[in-house]
Amino acid sequence: MTMIRIYSGPPGAGKSTLARQWAASRPRGLCIPVDDLRLWVVGGIADTLPEWTDETTRQFALAEDAAALVAKNYAAAGFDVAIDHCRMPENIDAMVERAFAGVTVEKIAVLPPLDVVLQRNRERTNKDFDPLLLEPIIKVVHAAYAAADLSSWTLEPNP
Repeated sequence: MTMIRIYSGPPGAGKSTLARQWAASRPRGLCIPVDDLRLWVVGGIADTLPEWTDETTRQFALAEDAAALVAKNYAAAGFDVAIDHCRMPENIDAMVERAFAGVTVEKIAVLPPLDVVLQRNRERTNKDFDPLLLEPIIKVVHAAYAAADLSSWTLEPNP
């Protein structure tokens, strides 16, 4: 039986690393970074910086639904699938309900201590913008995960 996992948490938490490692450890593994799907938009992309808009929300939902379709197709073909996505926990729950009805999905909350996440973000070299711009977002998303009811999630506190 194949597995679909969604790795989520604040920027810099280690989601991408964990998702790729897990997928690579499977006999057939696929990793879907939702941000990559969002970047398929080459005209009119609504990004999270400098501000979140209704269009940003719409484009995130489109990318989430596309990731779900790809995940379900690959899972049906015998692949285990990791989805790497930074979203608030309630948005991940809504995505699973909306796009994965009838499909078992394991939600992984990647949540190291805030100081660790902030330090990792400061040391990033893989962004085409100043990663310090993410610090306010990191603090908000980290607080949301720390306060959320994650009883239906698997917690990865220290990747």
